[in-house]
Amino acid sequence: MQQLVPQIDYNYQHLNVCNNAAWSAGELALKGGDEVIKPYVTPLLERLVPLLNNENTPLTLAENAAITIGRLGLVSPSVVAPNLEAFAQRWCVVLSSVKDNDEKSSAFQGMMTMISANPHGISKAFLLFCQAAVNWQTPDARLMEMFVQTFAGLKQMAGDEWEASIGMLDPQSRQLVKERFNA
Repeated sequence: MQQLVPQIDYNYQHLNVCNNAAWSAGELALKGGDEVIKPYVTPLLERLVPLLNNENTPLTLAENAAITIGRLGLVSPSVVAPNLEAFAQRWCVVLSSVKDNDEKSSAFQGMMTMISANPHGISKAFLLFCQAAVNWQTPDARLMEMFVQTFAGLKQMAGDEWEASIGMLDPQSRQLVKERFNA
């Protein structure tokens, strides 16, 4: 891991190396777990978040950065969740258009774990998160359960403001949030 982190270069001078390092960090997080990855989470976030938030970052690199951030949040939510507001908007935009797959699923599981730990961190990205959620075509049972739980928590937190909040979505997305996620 010590050799991997510096390969995630904000300037991505060696794009393929940077892209592979970003992807590998996410894989290592899932396989190694919190104890293995925790010392590297902050240095990884210091590199991945600027890559993700830079709209000039090549799309495949932005996607890998977003997926890895989500996976880090799944494995080490106590470290990543406090930073949610710093990347949530761009994270949702980037992953909204990625085809459903296992990598995206683990990233979304991480996002929802972070939202559970820091629900206010998603506030500015709430509508984008809703859109990214409804863009899922076939979430597996575990992911669907997490969506339902996450939306229930957000709805409870919003209280009387819930209808106004989801009312800002387009009618089709609003209907999908209600139907798919019981919110």
